[in-house]
Amino acid sequence: MSSEETNDNQDCNDGSCQCGLFHILPPEIWSIIIFNIYHYFLNIFSFYSRLNLFSYLSAEFIIEKFSLVCKPLRRFILSSQSYWKYRYERRVRAPYRSIPNTHETWVNVCHQLERMGHEWKQCAEQHHNILSISGAHIGPIADTILLENGYTCVTGSRDSSICCWDLRLLVRPEETKVSNAFGSPYVFKRAQDLQQRWIWSLDHEGNILSSTSSNSEIRLWDINEEIREISRIKLQSTFAMTHRLRNSLLYAGVYNGHLHVYDTRINHTETNNTPIHIERVTPRGYIHALELQDNYILVIHKSSTLCLYDQRTWQKLENVPLNLGERVSSYYKNSLLFLGDNKGFVHVFNWKNDHCEFVEKIPTEHGCQITALSHSQGILQTCTATAKTLAIDQLSTPIKHLALIKADTLDQHICMDAHDNGLTVIGGSDNNLITVYRDEFRRCYTL
Repeated sequence: MSSEETNDNQDCNDGSCQCGLFHILPPEIWSIIIFNIYHYFLNIFSFYSRLNLFSYLSAEFIIEKFSLVCKPLRRFILSSQSYWKYRYERRVRAPYRSIPNTHETWVNVCHQLERMGHEWKQCAEQHHNILSISGAHIGPIADTILLENGYTCVTGSRDSSICCWDLRLLVRPEETKVSNAFGSPYVFKRAQDLQQRWIWSLDHEGNILSSTSSNSEIRLWDINEEIREISRIKLQSTFAMTHRLRNSLLYAGVYNGHLHVYDTRINHTETNNTPIHIERVTPRGYIHALELQDNYILVIHKSSTLCLYDQRTWQKLENVPLNLGERVSSYYKNSLLFLGDNKGFVHVFNWKNDHCEFVEKIPTEHGCQITALSHSQGILQTCTATAKTLAIDQLSTPIKHLALIKADTLDQHICMDAHDNGLTVIGGSDNNLITVYRDEFRRCYTL
């Protein structure tokens, strides 16, 4: 190859103009040419044809690059809310769609959805932003929750300890070099009482944390400064496998098939552990899932049966056999109830107060029992103890499998929680807290 051909190829590769036309005409002339091309484009294509052409381009390219061609085009792109709503609805089917809040537009919602999908794919393909943190617990992590701020994680372990983690340090590695007394630089609060034995479940309301343990106790903690115990409730010859804390009322699903309701404003002592209500849900098995909506309570017990109660009268409104296996994982948000079965499927119900309506059965890439799941903005996350994987699916038509993420540890995935800022935490069987985060989390908390 001659030196002239080599130079020509280099010119082509760096995007420079070989004919010199771009250097002859001033930028003002080129802006007029592009403006006229844009209007020609508008004239020869109908509105819906332009929408179809845009659908082949990413939202990021349209908003950040293509819209800079000229001001009229930018105004057209940013003001066409009907197009962005149409585009979003083609990517997320009902009833999983989100609605823009007062500070958002359909442009923001659509752009965020596509960016989420792209970032989850990056996590899986490049295996980055995945970290397993050890040292804080010496027993499997049985439950984990993310607080409203999006970076504080609370874990409960079978080593009888509860830890608070500051996961902003995931994107601030220089701050993790400082050791502390909690076994991990990510942990900034810790409480442990060996009398609790296993921690079974966690929940919180504001600064009040609640925990259930295998020694038949339910404890309330103030996590404002330290993890300080406020009160404890002693159950009789049984323990609560799951619970929920709402409006100062604590609902405990007990191993003997009963549902207990406690008023946390009452100072419970050894001589005063009386619940304000006890409901016998089933005589045959334990309660392992519990969700609340307004005045209604949804309970799932061992025989894979869904029960719906009106707590104003404690009338049982529904009793639905599910046939989903012995242990069902659940997630509830915005009237949608997601139940993971033992074959890798997610069963979706639309919970409308006194009735649960079946929506559909969603396949995942696991093919085995789903131990935990979460849903937000049309993105479904599921994890499993058997395959030790986290699957990310976009609920479009058909379903779009975005990523299948596997950590570097041998932990079985026991529990999970996720936040809209891009952070997902998984409690592992080998004492590790597995964290997976998208670049959005990095943008939020990098110094």
